[in-house]
Amino acid sequence: MKIFAFGLLCAGLSGCAASPTATPNTQSQPVAALPAAVVKAPGPPSVASGPTIPFNLEVIEVPGSTLPALQSYSSAHAQGKWLVLGGRTAGLHGFGPGTNNFPRSTANTLAYVIDPSSNSVLGSVDLVANLPANLSGPLTASNPEFVQVGSQLVVLGGYGKDLASGKMTTFGSIISINVDGLVSAIVAKNNKIAGYFLQNANPDNRVRVTGGALKYNSGIFYLVFGQNFTGDYSIQNGDYNKAGGQFQQYTEKVRAFTLGNGLAIKDFNQVDGGYDPSLPYHRRDLNAVDIIRGDGQTPGAMVYGGVFKAGQVAGHTLPIDVGYSSSVTNVSVALQSGFNQALSQYDCAHLTVFDAASASSFTSLLGGISQYHYDASSGQLVLDALNLSVGIDGLPFINTVSTIQHKPDSSFAQFIQPNALPGLLGAEAQFLHSLTLTTGAGGQLFDNGVINLPALTGRTLVGYVYGGIESFGPYSTFGTPPPGSQATGRFFQVYVTPGPTTVLPMPPLPTNPTPYPPSLPLKTEPR
Repeated sequence: MKIFAFGLLCAGLSGCAASPTATPNTQSQPVAALPAAVVKAPGPPSVASGPTIPFNLEVIEVPGSTLPALQSYSSAHAQGKWLVLGGRTAGLHGFGPGTNNFPRSTANTLAYVIDPSSNSVLGSVDLVANLPANLSGPLTASNPEFVQVGSQLVVLGGYGKDLASGKMTTFGSIISINVDGLVSAIVAKNNKIAGYFLQNANPDNRVRVTGGALKYNSGIFYLVFGQNFTGDYSIQNGDYNKAGGQFQQYTEKVRAFTLGNGLAIKDFNQVDGGYDPSLPYHRRDLNAVDIIRGDGQTPGAMVYGGVFKAGQVAGHTLPIDVGYSSSVTNVSVALQSGFNQALSQYDCAHLTVFDAASASSFTSLLGGISQYHYDASSGQLVLDALNLSVGIDGLPFINTVSTIQHKPDSSFAQFIQPNALPGLLGAEAQFLHSLTLTTGAGGQLFDNGVINLPALTGRTLVGYVYGGIESFGPYSTFGTPPPGSQATGRFFQVYVTPGPTTVLPMPPLPTNPTPYPPSLPLKTEPR
């Protein structure tokens, strides 16, 4: 969710009533095989000289997508199909005082089964109509944390309407979904689905988190940063953190835990990198990406971006390394202070490729919302000056694709891909890996979803980008009339080809902002 610097949640909470929305496709829509003629993202021509990375990345749109317009959803896979549920069907949320800026009508209440190979919806089921309120409330929330573990999709937290109380909340639920069973039921048009869900008996405040990320490794879950927000969104500062008002608290922690019987938390620990007066762990709506470390086998996670710097209208630029462990007591969280991420600070579609020759993980961030933006005509980065009175928060939607290299000595490099996305896309979208990639020892896909470059023998379809927010201007609420935004069902194939490829160097970060012309008055959001 694009939100102004004193913002609420994440693109996941987007629900602007004024934004155009697409009608979800609830019927099976068989489509012919993906067309040979696809639309390639426009951008400058291939560069003749410059830095190189060990692969070529292509993001190619499939025309005529029939997929539902969704953003900030949960996803899993089984039987060669995707399961997607929750999230929102609208773009950037509203800002009107005294109104519901996250109307229930923009919550996605359907679970879909999607066949990526044919760009078609094979079936859907209404979760609210077929599940009790204690389940369907959190399952239709926006921006929950989720991870697939084997045949189970684990979903926790998320912000939405408690269907029993009628109030907006961050849920304390932990839900496990039998993905294979639910996919089979939806395709068979069987609405008796309650048996495919298991929920913790009582809400747990330790998982009341939205805008974070959930990772899993060797029996341990890692709930990475995020926040707890309770109550209706308000633009009035005085409504916050008082009795009867809205409550907002960043976790500023990585919470490591195991699950026991009934999805009750068994072992638990929460860690950060120690006290730092700049509060670098005060972040949400981040890119928590999977990586493989320099030994070519050890998994980990890297946090790129997130918002907001405490007391500032700004995104975070320093990465955070999350080190996994065999015990919740030995998890490591380390701020990487020697590098500043230039682009895509908000949660966006991303993928990571591991290159054994350089012992590096290369993470590509696709568009989204950014602290800086790239001016292709000048080859420079631009920092927009704040003008909150007219809705310029200095965090525009962008179409640039960038790649960050995490090296074995824990240093970084970053680059710009020559081709941009064909629109202001990527925020709260997902990269979903191809279900035809080989796994296991020496396979094309590591267990954590990182692509194994040496196992690719040529141009390979490694996955797809689906959904998210599409904005029709860098600031969707700025202008007369404002350009607006919407959830999108646009669908892209992603190809990786091994071999040295020239990319653009990342320009230095600007030290001074560039004025952005004021126009439409707009109030800002509270911290």
